[in-house]
Amino acid sequence: MKIATITKHLVILAGCLLPVVASAQQKWSLEACVDYAVKNNLTIKSNQLTTDNEQIKLAQAKNQRLPDLSASISPSVNFGTGLNDKNAYVKQNSKSASAGISTSMILFNGFKVKNTIDAQRFSLQASSEELKKAKEDMAVNIASAYLQVLYNKELYAIAEEQVDLSQSQVTRSETMASLGKIPEGQVYEAKAQLAKDTYNATESKATLDLSLLELSQMLELKDWKDFDIVVPNIDMTSLALMIQPADEVYTYAVANKSDIRSSEYKLKSSEKNLNVTKAGLYPSVYLGANYSNRYYSEQSNLNGTKANLGDQLNVNGGTAIGLSVSIPIFNRFDTKNSIRISKNEVERAKLEVENTKKTLYKEIQQAWFNATKASEKYVSSMETVKNSEEAFRFAEEKYNNGRATIYEYNEAKMNLATAKSNQLQAKYNYLFSVKILDFYKGDPLKL
Repeated sequence: MKIATITKHLVILAGCLLPVVASAQQKWSLEACVDYAVKNNLTIKSNQLTTDNEQIKLAQAKNQRLPDLSASISPSVNFGTGLNDKNAYVKQNSKSASAGISTSMILFNGFKVKNTIDAQRFSLQASSEELKKAKEDMAVNIASAYLQVLYNKELYAIAEEQVDLSQSQVTRSETMASLGKIPEGQVYEAKAQLAKDTYNATESKATLDLSLLELSQMLELKDWKDFDIVVPNIDMTSLALMIQPADEVYTYAVANKSDIRSSEYKLKSSEKNLNVTKAGLYPSVYLGANYSNRYYSEQSNLNGTKANLGDQLNVNGGTAIGLSVSIPIFNRFDTKNSIRISKNEVERAKLEVENTKKTLYKEIQQAWFNATKASEKYVSSMETVKNSEEAFRFAEEKYNNGRATIYEYNEAKMNLATAKSNQLQAKYNYLFSVKILDFYKGDPLKL
């Protein structure tokens, strides 16, 4: 009975732990990595806060159209000679209090408020594009690290294949040596090659684990030991059809890429800020109003009785409304120099737009060049692998028939491994170059 109970509890416990284990061993796709990084990366979160602040600044600029409102109260106690409610000096201790409320509103200030709002709106749009650019850059970096892991996985598979071939050769050499068909020394040579290939496979596994660690760090995962990625089925034959001319890619990118749009919004913002600075040349007109009241501890009514608080509030209150005009005449050339600085900022922003466009065009040209050359290298590497496989097959057959030395066999095996490694490098350079062109065309990064 106890054994059955324990077994039941173990089954229940295993059922509870199974989802946890499955979750820990879940493999990440490229899309999942990019989505997670965009939501959790600290740099992107910081950029998001910057954009949020720009939104707040825009609200502040719009609020400048509203009138302000303030209130004040000033209680005081006077000892000795002082002014009374009749505005005469008397020698007596007294208490008094004054209170008021005032408001003012801008009627005209050279369109400073309007241009400030427009400038801040463009700054917000520029910040939003910079946030988008940060997310795009993160996606590219994740894709690069993801492809590096895939590359290292295939390199490790080649290294393990070399170990299997060497292990088979050791087994065959031991059998042949026991039959007296080959000298004992060839067995040790085969074992030495096995040890070398095993070491290389260990190094390759360490490189793979390191690339997985680096990708998990980019995602800022706390638990990285069980981290792994999905190995997609990549159709390499369709990639050549995806390479568009550089000029076509640039035509789309220059109108849509976030870094171009950000620089253009910054230019518009600097132009509006120039108008804000020029507002200092115009007069400013304000509408103001206020209400005030006072209380005196010694104030009397007309009949000579002491006035209470209600009586005083009825007779001491006063309201005022008026316009004020501020005309700039001379401010030590501050406005003039500020306008000159703002004009320079506009010119600098124009140069930044042109420089960003030129940089983008160079990047697209380089990406297109890399993609086309990587395509040629990949096609060439496939032919090299095919020939190396045939050469290895002949060398293996000759060695097994005693017509070739182990050195010739190992050389053919190494040449095949090198050809496959070169093919992998060409393959992933080709794949990454095409994906970068996709990125400039606005396509999502996916495999």
